Amino acid sequence: MFSLLIAEDEGWMREVLSKSTHWEECGITRIFEAVNGAEALELIRKEKIDFLLTDIRMPVMDGLTLLAKVKECAPDIETVMLTGFDDFDYVRTAMRLGAYDYLLKPVHDDELMQLFLKLSRARSEQQAARYRAAMEQSMLKQGLRALREQFLANWFMGRTTDPGIIRQKCRELELDIASIADSYVVILMEIDQLYLLQERYKQREIELLQFGIRNIAEEYLKNSGRPFLLFAAADRTVIWCRAEAGGDEPDELLHSIRSSIRSFLKVTVTVGISERHYTENDVFAASMEALKSLKMKMYHGVDQAYFYRQVHDEEDRQLFQRELQQRLLHCVAAGNEEELYALLDGLFGEIRRKKIPVRQVEHVLLLLIQMAFESIDDGDSDGTLLGSTKEEWLAKVSAYDTIDEVQSCVTSVLRQAAQAAGSRKTKMSKLIRDMLAYLEEHYREDLSLQTLAERFFVNPSYLSRLFKDEVGQIFTKYLMQLRIEKAKQLLKNTHLKVYEISEAVGYGDVKYFNKIFKDLTGLTPAEYRNL
Repeated sequence: MFSLLIAEDEGWMREVLSKSTHWEECGITRIFEAVNGAEALELIRKEKIDFLLTDIRMPVMDGLTLLAKVKECAPDIETVMLTGFDDFDYVRTAMRLGAYDYLLKPVHDDELMQLFLKLSRARSEQQAARYRAAMEQSMLKQGLRALREQFLANWFMGRTTDPGIIRQKCRELELDIASIADSYVVILMEIDQLYLLQERYKQREIELLQFGIRNIAEEYLKNSGRPFLLFAAADRTVIWCRAEAGGDEPDELLHSIRSSIRSFLKVTVTVGISERHYTENDVFAASMEALKSLKMKMYHGVDQAYFYRQVHDEEDRQLFQRELQQRLLHCVAAGNEEELYALLDGLFGEIRRKKIPVRQVEHVLLLLIQMAFESIDDGDSDGTLLGSTKEEWLAKVSAYDTIDEVQSCVTSVLRQAAQAAGSRKTKMSKLIRDMLAYLEEHYREDLSLQTLAERFFVNPSYLSRLFKDEVGQIFTKYLMQLRIEKAKQLLKNTHLKVYEISEAVGYGDVKYFNKIFKDLTGLTPAEYRNL
């Protein structure tokens, strides 16, 4: 706990003092000895000393000289003077020099213990007060840092937009943005394959990894001399730093940061960098540019730095037309895995070839996941595929870095849905199989669930539930899709007019037929025929 230095030129007195049994009661566990002031001063400069018990009269350097030098080099040491009856003038000098107290020789154990108990308690209280003050200061700093990070994340992600509020918050949180905001870039750093790390490690370990990445980036940024702010947002590290004059961009700096992260933390990061901007009002736009740059890893790979100038969005394409959606849904509902794989290979092959913008790809993925879950929504399902809900699958797909990983994930979901549909199909009752065969022959006629119930001698309500359970969709939707599939065949393989095809598949009102056709395919009958 505490340490004591006894400076006394008389050996027997030093031994008596050092061997006292009361020191541990006073919290003193380390005792040093010196034969004069010079030796004591040398020890004080080498060791951490809490208390000094020194004789006033000693050779080489006396106690008063030692006390004066101690107050210069180690003012926290509390000093007690040892003196005789004839040395009161020296004692007064010692007290003026800052001695805590004095003891008369010969020293009595009780007196010695009471004085050093008082000293140790005072020192303990001082240490506790310093510790509390340090903790309070630390908590204040941590709280301020957390508030800064929350504000910056909201600002850069577009959740705080009012310029007046932004300026006020910058003042309140003591954020100095003047040296950055007139010419800057925004940089986003993201751990590659984070989803795998999250499966392997606890959240606390992931947080420590993120902390390590920030520390490395912060060290390099400080050494670069660029003014910057660094904070976390959505599992990414955000760097807002000044763009140097002359168009110098942080290629080399980012390369060094990524190399150190790879070497010390054994993970890789991908980096997206915005264009240069010149006003703090553009930070959200710059953040979106950095995010779009970061997403280029989907096509070009991880562990890279991508600049926004490299991003060239191609014009929106009809990538995932309604007909392809219907074909995929039909494959899943029918349990046709072979055709399903072929369609998915074609779809993702086109995404790769044309480097479809990420926002379009994300829309396609959303539709595919929804399709998988719609196909299993039979009323008895627990709402999961492979043990995950729709929201969990969407989160998984969003976490992947490359298009190969995305395709593998989506294929897994749709395969599971197709297998579930195939299993359901093999369990169809004879009634439903007969009913589907009847619909295949009589879809042109004016059919309803009531007429079918009468035809097959069953209760309409029972038939409705059974059809939904075994086919996977309600009767009216199934009939609608069947008729449109037949219409598509006629459009491609005959020269019949649209109104004639409408009547041929059971729709007497051609306008209603056109509406249903476009709802299901995304095209009018004429547009479909001209494909």
